[in-house]
Formats: sequence, structure tokens, C-alpha cells
Amino acid sequence: MDVQPPIPSLFERITASVPDEKARVILHAGYDSFLRFGLRRSSMQDIADRAGMSRAALYLHFRNKDDIFRALMEAYFTAASEAVAETLAQHDDPVEALTAAFAVQVGDAAEAMMRSPHAEELLSHKRGAAADIVAAGMRRLVDVYGDWLASSVMAGCIAPEAIDGNPHRTATTILAALDGLKHEELAWPDYLDARDRLAMLFGRALRRS
Repeated sequence: MDVQPPIPSLFERITASVPDEKARVILHAGYDSFLRFGLRRSSMQDIADRAGMSRAALYLHFRNKDDIFRALMEAYFTAASEAVAETLAQHDDPVEALTAAFAVQVGDAAEAMMRSPHAEELLSHKRGAAADIVAAGMRRLVDVYGDWLASSVMAGCIAPEAIDGNPHRTATTILAALDGLKHEELAWPDYLDARDRLAMLFGRALRRS
């Protein structure tokens, strides 16, 4: 059995993906504010205070809260795509690969959002103001999982018939199922259990017998 390496901090990856130091500080402040107050109750003044700058300085980087939220989503998908690609490459067995990949895709950043009392509002905003970024980010993840499925078939780790000749469509199905768990209003321990069970079900279906 493969030995799983420690799961890297997704939030550290998110902040590292933003090259501008002041923008990183603002995104961190916005993230904290959104978790604490939600989108509607957060203010640019609060975010500026948390970032240690004036509101005027904040506006030099972002026009409004939606811009900050969109930038967070863009950085999340960049970080998640990289983390998932690295993790999938470390495992031959599809159950172990998907279990580990699902864990890093959710990561500490998504855990904090889902534990927030404003989780429903934040998830709704993903489908609203940041819908285009989420759609593009999901396509990137589909490419990551699809490429892994195709290469795993070539390596003899996944049964060719399991993906029916279309690894990216299979990847789309896998990600849709994983994303659906976020909307079930599960307690965090129950979400983790459902996530790992989902990885097991897909992994066993993909595994070459």
C-alpha cells in the first residue's frame, strides 16, 4: 500500500499563487472577513482594517468585495489543480489516489468555508458572482483528473472499460459527485466520511481486477 505524504496546506498554496504581496494580504483579510461575517455583512473598511491599510489603498487593488471573492476563487482553483495533480501522481491504486486527491482538493481552506456559519451564502456566491471563474476552474480540474485517468489506463492501473474510452467525461462525473456533497448540509465529520466513501466507490469501480 502506498504511504500517503502529509496533506499540504491548501491555503498556503492559495496565497503562494498570488504574486503581489499586498494582494496576498488583502485576500487573507477578505477570506477571514467572509468566514466571520459572510459576504453581505463584510465591508471594504473591515477588510482594509484587517489588512492593515487604508480603504483608499485597498481600492487600488480591488474595486469591491466581489472582486476579492473572485480573486480568492481563482487562486483556490490554481492551488487545488496543482495539489490534485501532484497527489494523483503519487499513487498507483485508484482508491488511494482518489481518497488523497479529494482530501487535498477540499483542503483546509475549503474546510474553513464549509464550517463557517455563512457557508450557504458563500457557496451561493460561488454560483453567482464567481460563476465564470468556478466553471473555468472546474474545467481545469476535469483536465487534471481526466489526464490521470488516461495515463492510469495506459499504465495498467485502471480498467479501460471503466472509463468507456472517455476519461474526461468520467472525470466530469467524479467531480460532479464530489461537488454535490457540499450542498447536502452535512456536519463536517459526516462530510469527510461521505467524501472518503465516494472515493472508495469510484476507485473500486475504476480498479483493474
